[in-house]
Amino acid sequence: MHRLIKFVENPLLNKHLERQATSLEMGFLDPSSEDFEEAPQIIVAELEHSQAINRIIDWKRRWPECYVALSVSELDRERWIAAESAGADLVANRGALPRLLRDKMKLLQQGDSLTKQKLRLKAKAVVNSGDGLVGRLPDSPEDPIAVFRMGNQLCAVRDVCPHAGFSLADGEFDPVSGSITCPEHGSRFQVCTGERLRGPADYPLRIYPALSEQEEIWVEIEQEA
Repeated sequence: MHRLIKFVENPLLNKHLERQATSLEMGFLDPSSEDFEEAPQIIVAELEHSQAINRIIDWKRRWPECYVALSVSELDRERWIAAESAGADLVANRGALPRLLRDKMKLLQQGDSLTKQKLRLKAKAVVNSGDGLVGRLPDSPEDPIAVFRMGNQLCAVRDVCPHAGFSLADGEFDPVSGSITCPEHGSRFQVCTGERLRGPADYPLRIYPALSEQEEIWVEIEQEA
């Protein structure tokens, strides 16, 4: 039996999700308790929920292989990215989500994996013998990415401030706290965790795995298979 869960209040979205599942002879389980005997394979929720970001983080912590899909009613690019940074596998508007999710349900029926493919990209090196900015990927398939060195650790973040979209790469880096300050409006973030330390930005930064091999810096992103 497939384990599909939805935490959806919008009646029209509920109707379309149920219709897509029924067309594949599948169904959603009762979401009244999150103490499931087996890990869910798909969770569907609404990004407008006030605790959506925290719930995504919790779901991914408990069930790393679970495919988490979120609906949005109004476009908020930074909240969208915050959901993806928290671990959401799919974010789409209400009209498109049921159709896109049907493709994932079909993959489940076929026994295929829903996990994304990992892609490694080489960063353009920045000359710096100490801590701070050491690499950039201005042409990443997602958004620009900046790589910072903090001691023996490489930390890669989305190089776009969530407040107003300015690049963070040229901001002031604090080697003690590992924080970067936006050069435009002063928002501050921890580069290894993405945590927002100071506004006016409302959301954390998206982070990526980064490593060094043979004096080259590589960043790992995920893409749909």
